[in-house]
Amino acid sequence: MKAILLFGGKSDERLVSAASAQNLSRRFAFDEHWYLHVGGAVSRVSREELDRHEKPFTEEFRPKEAAFAPSLKAAIPEIQGRVIFLGMHGTEGEDGQIQRLFEDHKIGFTGSGAASSASCFDKAKTKAIANAAGLPGAAEKILKSSERSQWKDQIQAFAKAHPKLVLKPTESGSSFGLQIVRDPGALGAAIDAVLSSSYGDYLMESFIEGRELTVGVLQRPAGGGKLTPLPASEVVLNEGFSFDYQGKYLGRGTTEITPAQILPAEMKQAQDLAVKAHEALKCTGYSRTDMILTKSGPIFLETNTLPGLSKASFIPQQLEAAGIAVTDFVNEQIEIAAKRY
Repeated sequence: MKAILLFGGKSDERLVSAASAQNLSRRFAFDEHWYLHVGGAVSRVSREELDRHEKPFTEEFRPKEAAFAPSLKAAIPEIQGRVIFLGMHGTEGEDGQIQRLFEDHKIGFTGSGAASSASCFDKAKTKAIANAAGLPGAAEKILKSSERSQWKDQIQAFAKAHPKLVLKPTESGSSFGLQIVRDPGALGAAIDAVLSSSYGDYLMESFIEGRELTVGVLQRPAGGGKLTPLPASEVVLNEGFSFDYQGKYLGRGTTEITPAQILPAEMKQAQDLAVKAHEALKCTGYSRTDMILTKSGPIFLETNTLPGLSKASFIPQQLEAAGIAVTDFVNEQIEIAAKRY
């Protein structure tokens, strides 16, 4: 089945999207590569042009060819029986907008459907579903944009019960807007950063002490769609650093270990949690669940429906650790996409 690799978009994560597309393109012969501009137009991009793009995590990708369609909706007739491999991340890539468009036109695409994508992208909805499914999670409170004038008081009240806390936009990825308060002296700066941000609702959680893990889950056609958890990865932070964009993609202050050096029983607990999250959130194809491993077991944080697929991203690391070639992974996801309807 022929596939079009779609990447770019208007979200904060479009640079990560370009890095994912570059890595995928080097490992799989897609029929075409489409770049979605910030303004919504669509351009065709050659494999060579994408391959030559330097510093994808820090520099914007700018296609040479003019757009062939003013919008993705207008480009629908150009798909002509092919499927879409979604190399998108962040808003419009992971929030269900694009998935809904393709579902409405019965176009096969990789990753989770519109409803699941929307639920996973909204961290508040994710936590509600996870809680209902019995997945262990941190204490939490939603800071609603309609109550922004009350945020300072709400954060301070929460901090009295949970001196160490985490603040993150309910609809964002790649740690954009993330604030971690590890000591009371940092609370004021975190409040100022949140109040001055352009994000809407925020999720406030108690900070969980433990080891930061992330686990990929694959749906594999050969096994009749049976879910296969990948080896967990661990993120080790240097003192004074957090796992923000700089740490995730530029390697500043962080070390990623795949597979995580944890006990076999702990690995199974982490993998079981990731599979349960994938099922509870009704994900399709593949996902990646973040968690904190504590002395009493793993604590659920969130699930990503279109996790990064750049060379340095966790899913490719975990695929390698599991002995699965990226090419096979792409082929399998395209096969699932072709049978979506």
